[in-house]
Amino acid sequence: MRFCTLLLVRHGETDWNAEQRWQGQCDVPLNETGRAQARRLGARLARLWEQGALPRPTRLLVSDLSRAVETAQLLNVAPLLETDLRLRERGFGSWEGKTSAEVGHAPGSRERASDAESIESVWERMRAVTEPLEGVVLIVGHGGALRALLAHAAGHGPEGMRHFTLANTSLSVVSYAPQDSKLLRLNDIAHLEDGI
Repeated sequence: MRFCTLLLVRHGETDWNAEQRWQGQCDVPLNETGRAQARRLGARLARLWEQGALPRPTRLLVSDLSRAVETAQLLNVAPLLETDLRLRERGFGSWEGKTSAEVGHAPGSRERASDAESIESVWERMRAVTEPLEGVVLIVGHGGALRALLAHAAGHGPEGMRHFTLANTSLSVVSYAPQDSKLLRLNDIAHLEDGI
């Protein structure tokens, strides 16, 4: 990994999030709450950049699923939006569209459908998309997939993905250098709590 700072944003809320349905790679749009969350984060990012409290991105990479694309659009960030299907959420196979109660496991559970994508596969595709990046890049994606980048920055392997939780429109920041990676901000949702 080259010198790089990644600003990681999870997409806004969808109806399936609110219903605790497994979304995976189903293309579920934002709901009105999710749109409001994204606008609040966009306003907060503008203030942080204006104050010099956060570096401005030179690139904006986004999952091609509509909930991520719309979140990115509502952030009103200057760089041209680039979609990449490798940034999609982990595929949950036959559990997609079902509630936690229907499958008998909560979203944070270690259990997965037998036909779900492996965490190792998510790890590899997320590393493949970020390995060549340089400078400051804003990535808008999904909780399960973004956790791979957090785990890597914290010095964990794929199993370390399970140690992180990301709320809708949370902001996390990681800094990568050849021999030194750091988590600088994790699951920051101050824009939802008090409008800061």
